[in-house]
Amino acid sequence: MRTIADFAVSASPPLMVSIVFWIAYLLVGIPVHFARGAVSRDVFGTLAGVFAALIYLTMVLSFPSHPLR
Repeated sequence: MRTIADFAVSASPPLMVSIVFWIAYLLVGIPVHFARGAVSRDVFGTLAGVFAALIYLTMVLSFPSHPLR
């Protein structure tokens, strides 16, 4: 988990939040689009993206940039 956090912190936070949102939106939104339609894609894709971005921010903020030794 520390390796993932170090990688996530290495890039700029707005860029990483946008990338995480985009990936979650595509992973949830595209299958839902074919199953339920465009409106469901927008709703569920956006919810997935927002929650994934919040999880990313929580992960980044919970790990200090320099671990205590």
